[in-house]
Amino acid sequence: MINIINTIWLNRNNRRYQDKQVHWKSTISLIIAQTSIAGNNSKTSYRGNMQEFRFLKACKVNIRPPRAPTIKEVIWSPPLTSWIKANIDGASTKNPIKAFVGGIFRNSESICMGCFFQLLGPKNALYAELVAAMTAIEIAYNKGFLNLWLESNSQLVILAFKSNMAVPWELRNRWQNCMARLRSMRFVASHIYTEGNACADSLANLGLSMSSFEVFWSDYIPDFIRGEYTMNRLGMPNFRFSTF
Repeated sequence: MINIINTIWLNRNNRRYQDKQVHWKSTISLIIAQTSIAGNNSKTSYRGNMQEFRFLKACKVNIRPPRAPTIKEVIWSPPLTSWIKANIDGASTKNPIKAFVGGIFRNSESICMGCFFQLLGPKNALYAELVAAMTAIEIAYNKGFLNLWLESNSQLVILAFKSNMAVPWELRNRWQNCMARLRSMRFVASHIYTEGNACADSLANLGLSMSSFEVFWSDYIPDFIRGEYTMNRLGMPNFRFSTF
């Protein structure tokens, strides 16, 4: 499209300012040549429709098909004996802007020790992910889960435990209080793909339907996550498809 507009503009200026008239066949040949050079020097994979495919072939562009997706098996793993694992998630919507969090605690036998979810209000996704982590730490500390494995699908949350530069200033004080609590706990944080974090993801989405901003805690497994919860207990895999 850029080559077409550029060639038409160039021929128009030649006609107007230099009184040069170019035959339309020469114009089409120039467009094809420019498109061919640009297309054949591009390393981008083709992802268009059939109409675009026919146009590129007419311009003698060698099509580079996309690579086949890589399939990764994602399996949730239970913690060691005497440890509690907390899977957390936070997310936000754009219109209207709402953030919400959720998390679930499980022991070494994959038995649910409780779960939580909360509506945060007009915040972004990073804010929600960090609040989910802090809420999980606070709950674990208050309930005596002093051997805590925290798992999140956000790489930024895991990075924040190494450097608080990723933590917004409005959360910095609460974050430092959580770090102080962790000094009296055995703690590890790890990343998991979203496909293995389905229980926490579903709980976070439930927070979107809440009308208050209080943390809701349940000692029991909600029915709507029982399917994902059972798959995790049985060690059944989820699959992640990636073309990178």
